[in-house]
Amino acid sequence: MSEAHHHMLEKLRRLAAKDNRPTVPPSGLGSYSTLFTFVTRERERIAGSAFSQVSIVAILEGSKEIVSMGRQRHFAAGTVLVLPAGWSGDVVNDPDPQTGVYRAIFITFPEELARRAAKAFPPTQIASQADLPLDPLLAAAINHAGEGIAGGNMPIPLIEHRLLEILMVLGMRGALPGSPETTAEAVRALVRWQPDRPWTADLIAAELGTSNATLRRRLSREGTALRAVLASERVALATTLLAEDGLSLREAALATGYRSPRRFADRLRSA
Repeated sequence: MSEAHHHMLEKLRRLAAKDNRPTVPPSGLGSYSTLFTFVTRERERIAGSAFSQVSIVAILEGSKEIVSMGRQRHFAAGTVLVLPAGWSGDVVNDPDPQTGVYRAIFITFPEELARRAAKAFPPTQIASQADLPLDPLLAAAINHAGEGIAGGNMPIPLIEHRLLEILMVLGMRGALPGSPETTAEAVRALVRWQPDRPWTADLIAAELGTSNATLRRRLSREGTALRAVLASERVALATTLLAEDGLSLREAALATGYRSPRRFADRLRSA
């Protein structure tokens, strides 16, 4: 690590000197004028986290474990997590064994800013969680925005400009999440985040703000059906769990919403 990079990380840690997490769930926040920081000396589990806007978590000290999309993943300090709008999951924050502290910066981005960045750097994946190193350029952008937000008196247009700077760096790194453009993509995104949920047409329609009949009609116009979308997305995730995460057939079946491993195995063979 270069001296300049080390200095930038120290500046970020100073920004996150104290715990300043939101008093209401981030999904209910309409403002982005506050810098949120998570600092703890105890291992903590936060169940049912959900973010309505594109968000980032910069892990500065300690590590984070995430259970989402049917997968359990571990991220070390020096990692930036990019979470798409609508992300949900459980997180565990672990203090660093040497310093005894977990420290992270959390920022959400207004929908309009995310759209502007996406126009300049069209996302390659829909509603996809990403992780990337906290390199010097990204660290500087986060620090620039963080210092402005933490000051508390910067005009909103300048805050927007600094937040957009972060989004542009994410776009250059190919880590900017996209929004579903079709009904099938929207359904896939829902299943991807909660693959073990017993999804029905009524549940999915309610999540998408439409009716059962309209949902099926839109999917039909796109040349597919709800059953096919659900099955293909679950099979794709199950294949990843088996090949990359080392889960057993039964574990992968349960993680992707199948209660019968035999039925699940049949579905894999026919995919």
